[in-house]
Amino acid sequence: MAINTERSGREFYARAVKLSRDKAGRRVFAKLAFDERQHLARLEARYRELVAKDPRLETLPPYLFFKGAANGVFAEATGRLRNGVNAEEALKIGISCERRSHRFFQRYGSQFEESEGKRIFLEFAGEERDHLQLLMRELRALRARRAAPSTRRGRA
Repeated sequence: MAINTERSGREFYARAVKLSRDKAGRRVFAKLAFDERQHLARLEARYRELVAKDPRLETLPPYLFFKGAANGVFAEATGRLRNGVNAEEALKIGISCERRSHRFFQRYGSQFEESEGKRIFLEFAGEERDHLQLLMRELRALRARRAAPSTRRGRA
């Protein structure tokens, strides 16, 4: 489930980079796409380590309480990014997804007994919270840039 969440986040931000016309927004989306690739690589490596220690993990039934996250938190939102979506809309969609992703990792991580899985989930909850805060800062900055009078107009 966590791997699918990171995959869907990577796809979402990669698409947002291509569609965003705001230069600063594109930089933020590119950074987040990079982060999600890094997260995915770390999760896959940790999963391989856990399976190497206990090969039975591959045969155990999945944790059944991952409601609504089977394809990853960002999966549905990626389809909402279309040509013509503006930077503010993309940031709002990203904020909504990161909030859900943070809650997902936090909620399920806190339900696990003390284990490597718990540590992984809570670590990723913190990283998703950082992404949420970054997107919120960028949304505020975008709005401030739009509200500020253009200095170019006044120059001759």
